[in-house]
Amino acid sequence: MVEPIYLNEEKPYPNNTLPVLYFENVLAGTLDDDYTGDDVLQLFTNNGYTNGWKDGIMDQHHFHSTAHEALACTAGEVRVQLGGENGQLLTIRKGDVVLLPAGTAHKKLEATANHEIIGAYPLNDSDYDFQYGDASDYEAIIESIQNVNIPDTDPVTGAPGNIQQYWEN
Repeated sequence: MVEPIYLNEEKPYPNNTLPVLYFENVLAGTLDDDYTGDDVLQLFTNNGYTNGWKDGIMDQHHFHSTAHEALACTAGEVRVQLGGENGQLLTIRKGDVVLLPAGTAHKKLEATANHEIIGAYPLNDSDYDFQYGDASDYEAIIESIQNVNIPDTDPVTGAPGNIQQYWEN
């Protein structure tokens, strides 16, 4: 099941009119119970999300103006703030996946010592343009976000259903 999380623009963080897609505790049902970060990277790749990495979420508000981003928690948990200083708080636990539309500010607030986050980007997103809310060309950034292509599939199922339901008009 997917929970859409809608965020408002909070200058200097544009966010997106598309919702964040939160897939709670989906990895154990999608992969073997003893999955690893490498298994999730492969799942993402198989479902059209590449340039993957293993690490954590930055402890500074940031967003990507030219790419959507899939994040999966494979160990522990991370409490994040989505949308900027007054944004929504979300705890991402082992087994959860979050798909952030381009422009969505996100920041790690706290995490367990053993947490691991896997990230990847849709195939059609080739530049990740880290933004920290300090750019002087805010209108150009908003235009860039609006021009990011909608992915063909979601990172968990590899099917278009959730993308079509929540991200296409």
